[in-house]
Amino acid sequence: MPVTIKKLRVGISILAKENASIWNNGINQNIAFLVMLLRQSPLVEKVFLINTGKETSLPGTMRFDLIDVPIVQPGEVTHDVDLVIEMGSLIDTKWLRRVHALGVKIVTFQVGHTYTINGEAVVFNKEGGLTFEEPHLRDEVWVLPKSSRTCAPMLRTLTRRPVLEMPHLWSPCFLEAQIGQLAETGHQFGFDPVRDAKKSGGWRVGIFEPNISVVKSCFLPMLACEAAYREKPESVAAMMIINSFHMKEHPTFKHFAIHLDLTRDGRASYENRQIFADCMTLNKLDAIVSHQWENEQNYLYYDALHGGYPLVHNSPFMEKAGMGFYYPGFEAGRGGERLVEAWEKDPAYWEDYRRRSRDFLSTLAPDHPENIRRFTERIARVMEAVR
Repeated sequence: MPVTIKKLRVGISILAKENASIWNNGINQNIAFLVMLLRQSPLVEKVFLINTGKETSLPGTMRFDLIDVPIVQPGEVTHDVDLVIEMGSLIDTKWLRRVHALGVKIVTFQVGHTYTINGEAVVFNKEGGLTFEEPHLRDEVWVLPKSSRTCAPMLRTLTRRPVLEMPHLWSPCFLEAQIGQLAETGHQFGFDPVRDAKKSGGWRVGIFEPNISVVKSCFLPMLACEAAYREKPESVAAMMIINSFHMKEHPTFKHFAIHLDLTRDGRASYENRQIFADCMTLNKLDAIVSHQWENEQNYLYYDALHGGYPLVHNSPFMEKAGMGFYYPGFEAGRGGERLVEAWEKDPAYWEDYRRRSRDFLSTLAPDHPENIRRFTERIARVMEAVR
């Protein structure tokens, strides 16, 4: 007789929070894309979100209606879950103890920069640090490849559990929904090389670092734009620094900014937070300059490439894939050179750039066979392991 294999019921933790947006925190996109992948795994029967927040449902601005996934309270699924993935938030320890005793497997998936989050939370008295009350309850810890050097060793020692790298996933579903809203008002998202070639003047450059941590801040991108402007003033028409308005009057930032030729010449603007697609489209921006520190996989990069936009970055992950215009480490001068190099490309180059970008992005998709295989095999090993 054929052996019937029981398919798994998988719960992923999420924090239901008032006024949360899919664009405010990359963790929520990570969760959504994992849901999309697990639904295609031959091992999984159903996927649901385990809510650890005070709200009973996700706000519409989270756009989880696009993936239509049920959200439950922990107590509702105590006897209806086989695998818990602690991802969007930490789950109540008492409940974890209970399901652990029932044989449920528990994995913590750390997609953020755990080392910096913990360090800065303590040093600067910020909220959000990782507090594992009873790490032995977890069977494994998963991280993204970007965390292999900084976070994985720390988590391995802290939890005394295996720490494994898992693929970074991305889908354009949320971005495309935003693009659709823009199209309804007559605005078109995406880099148009023909239109760009006809423009007089330089590029309007956007900098989108969150500026809430040293991991991703605007200082280096600003200097890269400044270097490009000094080398070839006609290459940069404007530099728009998103997420920087709250820093304008800080003495350090103020003195840093006013010494830039771009600021003195009235070509720099300091803005509040904006949705990427809206900002690029409504402000008619042409290119993105970015910088990261040990955080080389970012949704900003993927969204920019989806629109065919020139992307100047210092991500070894993206450089290895041949994407965008790479400059090493903290070499702002090299970043400026790459920006000028990109600006000088002819329209034919950008057609190939867009094609290569789409090919690369397809490898990140939740429905890519290799990604499904990686997660399916890992889950199988977790479920088979004897405690």
